[in-house]
Amino acid sequence: MAPIDVVAFVRTNQARPDAGSTRPPAEVTGPLMRPILLSPDAASAGPEMSIRRAGAEDVEALAGLATQNLLARLAEGPAAAGDHHLVARIGNIAAGLLVSRPNVQQPEVQDLVSLMVTPLFRRRGIGRALLRQLSADMAQAGREALGAVWSDRLPQLESFHAVLMREGWEAPTPWRLRMSFRVGDREEAMQLAARRIAAAREAGLSSLTLAAAGAEAIPRLLAHAQAVQAAGRLPAWADPAPWLPIGTPAVSQLLVDGHGMIRGWLMAQYQTASGRWLAPIGWCETGPSHMLLAMDAWLAALEETQGPGATVVLHPTLNDGAKVCRLLDRHFRPHALWADHLITSRKAL
Repeated sequence: MAPIDVVAFVRTNQARPDAGSTRPPAEVTGPLMRPILLSPDAASAGPEMSIRRAGAEDVEALAGLATQNLLARLAEGPAAAGDHHLVARIGNIAAGLLVSRPNVQQPEVQDLVSLMVTPLFRRRGIGRALLRQLSADMAQAGREALGAVWSDRLPQLESFHAVLMREGWEAPTPWRLRMSFRVGDREEAMQLAARRIAAAREAGLSSLTLAAAGAEAIPRLLAHAQAVQAAGRLPAWADPAPWLPIGTPAVSQLLVDGHGMIRGWLMAQYQTASGRWLAPIGWCETGPSHMLLAMDAWLAALEETQGPGATVVLHPTLNDGAKVCRLLDRHFRPHALWADHLITSRKAL
């Protein structure tokens, strides 16, 4: 059976800030030119395919494949350290493009960001050839693995999975739930949780912003996180320390009980590039009702400071944040602007 190629847009793996190594990635230097036959009978059917590093000279030919942002970066000259973009050419035609860069927090891992093949040249093994070239180049550069994250709404999803597995990648697995909505729409969503929020308040539970909690809030938060972590009650992913320097105290929430003791937290982070707000982590030891109360306070603080049109993206992991995922599916998905699941895979080099 002929190899299957797909047009695939995959998102960069968003690793946690404290994950992985901090050593700089090795750089791959020099253009790589390697002729590859498309199929056993391709030699008689047409010209050979060549794969090499994509550069400024490819901008015009890649206009139909690459985004404007990528084309602008290619036009500027040499890629950022560790970026490794490959173009597959058949004669003078740019038939395929692969975009990759080092994982931000795990530079020993090279993230596959995009894999695209011109419709005219699909089902000829071009996508697989680009993946093989990436594997060879990254192994030579000292990377330890390749990684990728993509949406389950990707067109031709099963075909893309098959291509990865044929090239030695791990079986794709669900990783995160994502959903986006405007904070001004929260009233309808939170009505479904009104009873649970009221019960949390009756139990003396509350939530306030880190900014409103005063100067001692962050030291207290860190001390409590260390204590519950030492007691084995705090999972590694819920550690607030890596997120505090990049979070927003005016919106991030501190969950407290009736005695003023810290019982959890909900971080807020603004992504300038996308213009969206994220809740990278949320954890509490007093149950889902308290987290719903904190989420309501978090959204109210966002609306007060940013306006009702501010956009929020929630993306808990399906493993560590299983309870949160069920909560979001039940209370927020009906009011979401969009929702999907992220899928991930890796290949050891």
